[in-house]
Amino acid sequence: MGKKNVFSWVQPFLFIILIFIVFYSITTMNGVYSKNSDAQPGRIKEAIERACVQCYAIEGSYPPDLEYLNNYYGIVLDYERYYYYYEIFASNVMPVVEVYEKGS
Repeated sequence: MGKKNVFSWVQPFLFIILIFIVFYSITTMNGVYSKNSDAQPGRIKEAIERACVQCYAIEGSYPPDLEYLNNYYGIVLDYERYYYYYEIFASNVMPVVEVYEKGS
């Protein structure tokens, strides 16, 4: 009879612990996803700037526009999700690059 009493309160206790673990896991995963999503425009900007420097090192001038980077350096741009600002002053001056997420 003692074992039945122990199991009668252990099962609900374990169930509550399991629910807590699942809830905590979901909350943590949402936090990680939002942090990665917030950092994404910065990573894209860095990739574009690295491609610009690579182009300058190989060709002796910075790329005239983002399409040039897309065609010759493999930079893939998602125009549906991000706004891109690319301003070049001269072929020997590093261009200004900005990336903004749409809807933010």
